[in-house]
Amino acid sequence: MQATSYLFLLLGTLMSLASSLTVPASASLFEGNPTKVPEGTEYTVFPLEPLEPQKIERVDAVIKYFAIKDSVNKIFDPYRPQSNDVLYWQLRATQANAVQLRTELGSDAYLIKTTGVAEQAEIQLAQNGSGSNMMNNSNSKIADRLQRDHFEARQRGPPEDLKVVSWAPNTLLANLQGYVYKTEWRVKPVTYIIDSGLDTTDKDFQFGIDRWFYSPRVKARRRNTPTDINPNSHGSCVFSKAIGFYNGVYKNNVEKNKYSEVVVVKVDKPLPSEDILWAFATVHADIRNSRTAHPAVVVFPWTSYNDNPVPWSKIKRFFEKIFDLGGTIIVPSGNDAMTPGRQQGVDTLPALWESPTFPLVVVGAVNNIGNIPVFSQGPIHVTVWAPGVDVRCARRYGVRDGSGTSHSSGMVAGLAAYLLALRRVQFVEDRTTAINLKGRLSGIASWVRQPPGGPRVIWNQEQGY
Repeated sequence: MQATSYLFLLLGTLMSLASSLTVPASASLFEGNPTKVPEGTEYTVFPLEPLEPQKIERVDAVIKYFAIKDSVNKIFDPYRPQSNDVLYWQLRATQANAVQLRTELGSDAYLIKTTGVAEQAEIQLAQNGSGSNMMNNSNSKIADRLQRDHFEARQRGPPEDLKVVSWAPNTLLANLQGYVYKTEWRVKPVTYIIDSGLDTTDKDFQFGIDRWFYSPRVKARRRNTPTDINPNSHGSCVFSKAIGFYNGVYKNNVEKNKYSEVVVVKVDKPLPSEDILWAFATVHADIRNSRTAHPAVVVFPWTSYNDNPVPWSKIKRFFEKIFDLGGTIIVPSGNDAMTPGRQQGVDTLPALWESPTFPLVVVGAVNNIGNIPVFSQGPIHVTVWAPGVDVRCARRYGVRDGSGTSHSSGMVAGLAAYLLALRRVQFVEDRTTAINLKGRLSGIASWVRQPPGGPRVIWNQEQGY
């Protein structure tokens, strides 16, 4: 009899436990029922542009619908606590729901895995058989090339000149194993290059080019094709230092999602002032006609004498107009410091126009440890200095090492786009953007590698390791 009582007591306990574990029939995907896949995968959603309150509510609702229950964490801008400006959302979701979520977000925001994004992009390149040049013909996978911690990524084994960009004060360059950068893009800059074109088959430009413009001279010579017509791939080399997938300062194609529009204005040598005038008029019109206001960074890696004052006065006016639309223009200081009488500063246009009231960014070259090479002109009129001695860059059918202030200007253009994309410099549709960006580059976005009295060399304000 006593055993029977114990049996009934045990059965009652088991039934009670079973009822408490029953999943309600009304459980739905909207509730993000965590009992289906309790572990999930970590994801981050961040807005491509600052969102209005109504859009924040929509994105918030979509994320909660597809995320695992109680896994969503909304992070606000700590520097603007009263603005309700969302930096990003953190969540966990199943892979299937993440695919649907990405579709539902549309153009308002973008979803990425919290870890492994950069690695996946690099592995994809390797699987496509397109990573050989970047890996110096190594057959090993590139999975360990980039390490990611939330919005921080590290490119392992980059060109030596890239390490310089994330070389922080009070550290040794020799101890750095990679190039460190952030990927929390919040504004989408438009980067322009006025040069000989780009080699679109190079892996640095595998993300594609948004627009091409061809000068009348290029068209007349029937060279109006999306190629680089310079024998040394000058345009490809310079622009790869700005936005190249492997060689660039601004990595704008993580997981094949572009964080910059890329525009090529193709010109040909000789480059008279009339063609330069056409190029800047074209850039100005493209910025002005853009449907959505975005910060523009223009790199013009050329120097020229005032061969015809009339076109140059008009060119200067277009510079002013581009500044007034919130654009920034980057130019080199020149490579003729070894010529007698030309050592003390720049002596060509457009760099000579630089002044406190004309926010043109002029770039000089240094080697990787911060010494000025014999060819780089300056320091008068020079805003900031960047690696320009034996830098690794893209060229037709591979890579090459090149030297010159043109290469340095490409790296500064990449850093300018980087600072704008992270909103470390606020974009305003007037010359305030160019003024503030120039001040940032010559201020906290650079530091002296060779004290005392050495040049200020660019720094992306990250802690390289």
